[in-house]
Amino acid sequence: MSLQKRTINTYRQLFPNETLREISLKTGIQITRVFRLMNGKTMKVSELEAFDLLINQKLASNPLSERLNSLMEEVKMSFGPEEFKKITTFIERKLHNGKLCQNSSFQNTDQMLIA
Repeated sequence: MSLQKRTINTYRQLFPNETLREISLKTGIQITRVFRLMNGKTMKVSELEAFDLLINQKLASNPLSERLNSLMEEVKMSFGPEEFKKITTFIERKLHNGKLCQNSSFQNTDQMLIA
């Protein structure tokens, strides 16, 4: 997945209910351009930076975010390869399980709308 797609996906996960107008106001990007970006048009560096800034601000607003970053740095310096691999595997499993739960809740919502 490209950096642009990851950035857009992350932004949409953090701000799921924002309209194109709201995104435009927050990023300073014209609304028609936001529409094109959301539909796959290639981003300029300044546009990527605008989205990245908002993502980082949202993540930094979580008090546990800094703690997690600090712990990850400590893990990198303190543990050997085997322990590092175990921690990495655990985190990957948690992420995978979260994605599965998220996907199943979307499917349930879709089924409820159809019924």
